Amino acid sequence: MSLTALFSGAPMAAGPFVLGAPLALAALIALPILWVILRATPPAPKNIELPSLRLLDSVEPREETPDRTPWWVLLLRILAATLAILGLSQPVFAPAGPPDAAETGALLVVVDDGWASAPRWSDLRSAAEAAIDGAGRDTPVHILTTASRTRPVDVAEPRTRQAAARLMDAFNPVSWSVDRSGAMERLEASGIQPGRIIYATHGLTNGTDGAFIEQLAALAPVSAYIAPPRGALAISSLLADGDGVGVTLTRVDDSDAQDIAVSALTLDGSALSTATASFEDGMSETIARFDLPGGALARISRFAVTGAQGAGTTWLWDSEDRTRRVGLVSAGQTAQPLLSDVHYVRRALEPFATLIEGDLTDIIEQQPDAIILTDVGRIPAPDQEPLIRWVESGGALIRFAGPRLAAQDDALLPVPLRRTSRALGGALAWEEPQGLEAFADTSAFAGLAVPDDAVVRQQVLAQPAADLQSRTWARLEDGSPIVTANPRGAGMIILFHVTAGPDWSDLPFSATFAQMLRRSIAAGRGEVRETGEGAFVPQLVLDGFGRLQSPDATAQPLQAADFATVQTREAHPPGFYRGPSGTRAVNTAPGVRLEQITDWPASVRLLGDAEARRLDLTGLLLSIALILIAIDLLVALILSGRGPRLGRAAAALPLFICAVLAMPDTARAQMLAARGETGLTKAEAAAINMRFGYVETGDADLDRRVEAGLLGLSRTLYLRTSVEPVRPHALNLETDSLELYPLVYYTVPEAAEPLTEPAIAALNTYMRGGGALIIDTRGGGDSTAESDLSGLADFLSGLDAPPLGPVPDDHVLTKSFYLIDSFPGRYSGRRLWVEVPGEDGRTEGDGVSRLFIGDADWAGAWAIDERTRPMFSVDGGNMQREYAYRFGINLVMYVLTGNYKADQVHIPALLERLGDDEETPEPFDLDEIPGSIMDGGPQ
Repeated sequence: MSLTALFSGAPMAAGPFVLGAPLALAALIALPILWVILRATPPAPKNIELPSLRLLDSVEPREETPDRTPWWVLLLRILAATLAILGLSQPVFAPAGPPDAAETGALLVVVDDGWASAPRWSDLRSAAEAAIDGAGRDTPVHILTTASRTRPVDVAEPRTRQAAARLMDAFNPVSWSVDRSGAMERLEASGIQPGRIIYATHGLTNGTDGAFIEQLAALAPVSAYIAPPRGALAISSLLADGDGVGVTLTRVDDSDAQDIAVSALTLDGSALSTATASFEDGMSETIARFDLPGGALARISRFAVTGAQGAGTTWLWDSEDRTRRVGLVSAGQTAQPLLSDVHYVRRALEPFATLIEGDLTDIIEQQPDAIILTDVGRIPAPDQEPLIRWVESGGALIRFAGPRLAAQDDALLPVPLRRTSRALGGALAWEEPQGLEAFADTSAFAGLAVPDDAVVRQQVLAQPAADLQSRTWARLEDGSPIVTANPRGAGMIILFHVTAGPDWSDLPFSATFAQMLRRSIAAGRGEVRETGEGAFVPQLVLDGFGRLQSPDATAQPLQAADFATVQTREAHPPGFYRGPSGTRAVNTAPGVRLEQITDWPASVRLLGDAEARRLDLTGLLLSIALILIAIDLLVALILSGRGPRLGRAAAALPLFICAVLAMPDTARAQMLAARGETGLTKAEAAAINMRFGYVETGDADLDRRVEAGLLGLSRTLYLRTSVEPVRPHALNLETDSLELYPLVYYTVPEAAEPLTEPAIAALNTYMRGGGALIIDTRGGGDSTAESDLSGLADFLSGLDAPPLGPVPDDHVLTKSFYLIDSFPGRYSGRRLWVEVPGEDGRTEGDGVSRLFIGDADWAGAWAIDERTRPMFSVDGGNMQREYAYRFGINLVMYVLTGNYKADQVHIPALLERLGDDEETPEPFDLDEIPGSIMDGGPQ
């Protein structure tokens, strides 16, 4: 260590340590002087009160000999001073150390920030930051990222160490692959000449960018830190069948056996099931199998590797591969089951659908995705109305012709039929069997191969009509329709004009038959695969860590024909895309094949985990120094005779502070939640301490979710306001005393039964008495759709509700505590419906709305677990979660305090901050829901 380096102020290496402010070490010279001063200064004398000593007050002592400070006290003080000086020198433990003296010029930090970096992103970022810390104070730092972006970081811009460190800290991986050749083009265009290069990489390649490393090494000495994923690299494919679904996992290090957990998740992040994928030694691929009932499979929206956040370890499941639940109804049994029509349908559907067989009434009650009728003539009148309702709600009714349908039909057909079938040798006969014509581009079967050997010998004929062409999905070579379809409500009615068996055609023998059935089943939910036309708009996209979020302005629509060949990038990130024919998914790594880079140039220095580690010791050393100073203070108090009182009190104070700081948030939350609970009934506890209530739904998972949400809101209120609610209560509307709770939260479960008359009566009494009822349908996941509250009309039938409308811009809810202009939960951009004022500008009662309806899933955004961590993801990330909490606080303040914030003195200033008013939609009345909000709300 030279004096020049010591006083230069530039970072300096001392073994594996890098000193950011070495000039501070000059203070070590003063330690011997401090030792001498402390040794010569005696401690303060003890004060001992002895009455007889008053006789000696007038006697002057001849000699006073001071005692010396004990050596261990001196050592304690010198050690505290030494640690403080070392801490002020800003030491960083960096085994890689600073650059060699021969390496001069700028530092270039190259970072692979594609999807494969996500599992070990913290290691890669730490390695880059360690290199930046080791750079000289005046050394410019340039940063190059390898993933393509519309606006990449300007590699030509020189940055200081502090600015580069802040930029690295803000970086996150993206959800698409790296483009090393494009990164090299940007580097060459910048014209910089680095003195050395640090390359933080996942060390994987697809074999197309091998020249990148050689090009880096030709510019300057390269040090590379390699951090490949330790477990599964990606989910590369998915295969669904009638019994469940299997996802294929890929890894790059196959040197040992390994078990990896994979979770099946709903759209809101709830885990439905977990499966284990076992890699044997030498295996690079394996399958995680989920054997779940059809109802559970229908709720799955994605699969994710547990404990390995990343876009590559997440697989989005769209309607194309989803397992369908299909009901089969036949006109009757046959003595030879293998020759029956149902046998051929069953054989075609079993690989990808869950089949339900039985009576039509029983099948409708199970709400399948599709129902197939094979040669059913006239559907019985009692079954027609429930079947029509099922179709109009989104089901696909697929019918096959036959002798019975040719003889009689009904209204559940896509086109009117002639009364006679056409067959060889009949009045409407062909001279020879007819083959199928190529499927039109507008057909649901577009893109499917037409079987050359499938001919039709007989069919039922459609009556000519002006709209027959638009309803035809498939034709014979002579142009006559062979498959017709017509929408009915949200569903579809489809007719194959031939039998499902081989009696009238050879179509059931072909592979195309199964594909035609598959697309027909999907058509019921508006999910027909149109490969030729239509644009799909990004609805939810994955970030680099595999989290679903709203797309930004760089995400562009995709044409339906491009899904088969799309490569993920910033313009087309992985995620769910919504189009005219349903929802499609783009995944990060389908069929991925990446290998570890092994042929590193000899000039590249490879850094291990220990060498790339970075640990800032400044805070640790200064903290220890402060602790030693506090101990010295206690020792001085004890030696001065004030120990019995002040010493013990001072000694207890740090222990108390440490205990409070060490207390986890869960303990504080439990203290908050448990206050006033012991030995009391529910009503007594609610009367003593303020708390919120939530309606028990019978769904245990949903009830726990709402309880966690209200507990999170209660904790936030406790920390930020003077409102101190305790743990919320689960309420039975028919038996519990609702008037004890200022706010009752009701999350409507799926397929909820209408409320009973006692429950409706209790809610009416509660709201008339001043209670607030919040109804959340959690249906706001589709950000492009208006609020669909169509199920509430029957569900809340009898509720004495006032006319409702969206919250206007100047409502008290926007300013009761925070100034807000939206009311987000887990979903943003959703409307909140409250009581609208009458002609006199006032609402009923005390002027405060007592009913709030929305679909933003506020409880999901507020929910916390036992360690006070958020339980569910939020579309807009932490910022949206903060605004959700602010809305919750405003809501509680509004419920508790009413319209006090509507003071006319403050309205002009508050409105100016909130912005100009927008036109408020017309209000609606809950009794007239089908004509207003239930149809999507006022436009």
